[in-house]
Amino acid sequence: MADHGIEGEVMVRDVMTLDMLEYLQERLLEGDESRYDHRSPNTVNSSMGAVMAFVRFCAKRDWIVKVPDLDSLSVDDVMKGRPITGEELDRMIEATSRVVGKNEAPSWQFALRVLWYSGFRVGDLMDFHWEDERHIRPVWPTRSGVHPTITVPSSQKNGKLQEVPMLPELEAFLLEVPKVKRTGWIVNPLAITSTVKPGCKWFQPSPDDLVALAKQYSNLSIAAACGVSDAAVRKWLKKQGFRRSREFKVDTGTIPEAVVQDVESRAKRRTGAVQVPISERLTKERVGRTIAAIGEEAGIVVRQEDERTGTRTKFASAHDIRRGCAQRLINAGVSAETLKVVMRHADFATTEKYYGAMRSAQAAASEVRQKLTPDATSDALVGGLMGGQEKTPQLSASELMTLKRLLASI
Repeated sequence: MADHGIEGEVMVRDVMTLDMLEYLQERLLEGDESRYDHRSPNTVNSSMGAVMAFVRFCAKRDWIVKVPDLDSLSVDDVMKGRPITGEELDRMIEATSRVVGKNEAPSWQFALRVLWYSGFRVGDLMDFHWEDERHIRPVWPTRSGVHPTITVPSSQKNGKLQEVPMLPELEAFLLEVPKVKRTGWIVNPLAITSTVKPGCKWFQPSPDDLVALAKQYSNLSIAAACGVSDAAVRKWLKKQGFRRSREFKVDTGTIPEAVVQDVESRAKRRTGAVQVPISERLTKERVGRTIAAIGEEAGIVVRQEDERTGTRTKFASAHDIRRGCAQRLINAGVSAETLKVVMRHADFATTEKYYGAMRSAQAAASEVRQKLTPDATSDALVGGLMGGQEKTPQLSASELMTLKRLLASI
């Protein structure tokens, strides 16, 4: 912090001032200590929330005089993504096997459809159980006139036991599952046993060689040289704890063949090495990342890159599938109150913030089209003295002259 007038050893009270906290907030926003050039206001607010929790901790112990009144960064009231369409879901279904493999694809396609039919979050998806009351589960009616529902235990996000309606599409989809298989986890996507491209020679560089390559070449260039996917390269780099100081904005080209051969000679693993499949159930974080990879493979962009704000291109994720479910309900005319129940928003403001505007826009669009289409009834005052929904008779020539004299005298 020498550039901010502080050098050497400092006391807690010296760095927990409003000025210093605003400086930290600014540097986080500018992307300091990040692999990207810019952080979003949401990310900075989240980080500063943790910092302010520690500031309050210090204030309680009288290590500082008071807690500075730091304002959060303003955040645009817009979605980070957007609702995907049915056609885009089909593209994700089609792209699934290219990301997870043919054997694993059916389990992931099943998961995508449950998301689409339910509006679940990823955590809900992975907690969906056929019969265990400790988890989210379907409740089937035992008498006529009663609809199936979904119970959500109090351990879930909003902290209270809930029972929400099961959407008809989800009901029909679950009933397609044979009764003998309706036990255990409803959604259980299989682990990807290999990220290596089929039918090609591949190798994994030694840790030192991998880091050296990463300093000069992008993940795509390294992946092409090693015969693997860029996802595999990201995984290798993460395991080594390597973080880029910057992202490559341009193609870094092909790694020279001589360099590739030299690196391969010291490879940690290569073609023919045993791949140990993952046996434990996948975490919700890993499932979320895989679904995002499927969205990227399908080429479904839900947010465009904006260099002015540092916003990166975002591809369809599990939450965008959830948004798609909400959009279908809005299009069907479901009320905001019902939407809140189905989507399990803890606060009605969330429903209004993200989805209420869509309904208002559609209602406004319908009214505008009704008024402005060629068959619409004119409300104009030209030639008449009345507005409203009914046409008024045209004035005669003498009546128009009388009206002109009256207006001129005013």
